[in-house]
Amino acid sequence: MRHKIILATAIAAVTVAYPFAVYFGIQYLTVSTLSLVLFSLLLLRLLILGNYKQLPQLIPVMLVGILCLFAAWFNSEILLRYYPVLMNLLFSIFFALSLISEQSLIERFVSPFKKEISVHAKRYMRGLSKIWALLLLLNAGAAFYTACCLSISQWALYNGAIVYLGFAVFTMFEFAYRQYYKSKYEN
Repeated sequence: MRHKIILATAIAAVTVAYPFAVYFGIQYLTVSTLSLVLFSLLLLRLLILGNYKQLPQLIPVMLVGILCLFAAWFNSEILLRYYPVLMNLLFSIFFALSLISEQSLIERFVSPFKKEISVHAKRYMRGLSKIWALLLLLNAGAAFYTACCLSISQWALYNGAIVYLGFAVFTMFEFAYRQYYKSKYEN
């Protein structure tokens, strides 16, 4: 059990640090080898966590696996750069599609922890899901630009640091606004 936690944490760290793993990895390994290492980590993650039994959970794993295999086959560093584009597009689609159903994606995240969700909270979560869908779509466009038009170091800097900083700032502002919203509507 302890080994699983350590391995899952290491794989999650590599996933988050993917741009830097690619940037530094191609300096020491061939692109094909690096792609196969990344694909192996993806398979390990799948086997360890084992939570990819539903199609929405399996789609990103399959697409990233295909991307890694194509990058290995064609020995293409450029293909490896499209991972952030793919992830941002997929999650934007997940947020957007959840707006069709009664429960938004954020409400699905919250519902296991909160038994009753007020109408105002549901409205807020639906609006926040719309914002995340748009934000991720815009970031997919920026990631696409960095992948096709900038150097590997600029790509790694944007996708490995700047975007995380931007999402952190957005999350802090959203948290502050949420406190205001809750005090206004839920008292």
